[in-house]
Amino acid sequence: MRYRKNVGDIGENFAADLLTNAGYKIIERNYRTKAGEIDIIAIKDGVIHFVEVKTRNGNQYGYPSEAVTATKQTHIRRAAEQYLQGRRMQWNKTSIDVYEIMTELIEDCM
Repeated sequence: MRYRKNVGDIGENFAADLLTNAGYKIIERNYRTKAGEIDIIAIKDGVIHFVEVKTRNGNQYGYPSEAVTATKQTHIRRAAEQYLQGRRMQWNKTSIDVYEIMTELIEDCM
């Protein structure tokens, strides 16, 4: 279990760096609620992005994004709604994004 957590942390850190380098402002990481969890919440150009990061060492179990099932999407959407409501934020533009990270690509970038 700890190994999977480490792989996930590596992917989330890499995704956060990609977002920051692309001009996004990270406003929260690992937001948790009873409805679900959001890995990264970021803003760019007036759009708030709720980012789910999926990281894998290979594709022997499928591609990372395939783990974002309809149920997982519902949990992300509900968590995003709770985030906005809890902060009394009204955003006309929101996006739910999935970042698919393969660890061998991270190693190639370093």
